[in-house]
Amino acid sequence: MTPLDPRTRLALGIMGIAAVIIAADPATLVFEFGAIVISLHLLNLGRPWVHSLRLSVPMVVLVFLVGTVSFSLGEAAVLALRLINLLSVSFLLFHTISAEEMGDALRKLGIPYEFAFILTTAMRYVPLIGQKIRSIIAAQTSRGIDLRLRLKNLGNLAALLMPLLVQSFLLSEHLAIAMESRGFARKGRTMRREYRVMIWEYGLMAGAFCLLLVLVWWESGGSM
Repeated sequence: MTPLDPRTRLALGIMGIAAVIIAADPATLVFEFGAIVISLHLLNLGRPWVHSLRLSVPMVVLVFLVGTVSFSLGEAAVLALRLINLLSVSFLLFHTISAEEMGDALRKLGIPYEFAFILTTAMRYVPLIGQKIRSIIAAQTSRGIDLRLRLKNLGNLAALLMPLLVQSFLLSEHLAIAMESRGFARKGRTMRREYRVMIWEYGLMAGAFCLLLVLVWWESGGSM
């Protein structure tokens, strides 16, 4: 099967995020969660999704606890489920479209190249910074410096932050040199690949948009 055009994937991802934000009925959120799980299974992203979700558990628990204090138990559960769905849809979007494809899609949509470059650079460098953080923690742990998230270890955070700050400056300097050597400000840029939205992709986006309108109608109590 021909892969979807990056613009199609971006549009479907944005509509998916909008659907999660619009949904307020617990049954709707549960249905969306089921649809997300099925999509992840079909794309063979189930295991990476579970791993990423484990990293988000503290944030979900915090939202649930704050919701329990501020609202009722049911509303807190809805907030937590909406957050899980939002994180899952975002995971699905950013694992089905690469940084290069995201930049090309934005440029095809008329977004200035500078803005597209900022976004794609962030997509590339966030995982890289995460990898450097893990490397620094492993190196400092081997030296006997405890960097686990404990109150007594707050004084040791400088052993993590200072090397990370230095490496971040080095990365930015290397990026600036690479941009200058490749003529970043040059006009008339071309793309390495040519993209074309097929007719059936327009139908797919139109169908997804209609479903989004139906969801808005349903959540408003059918009063539109």
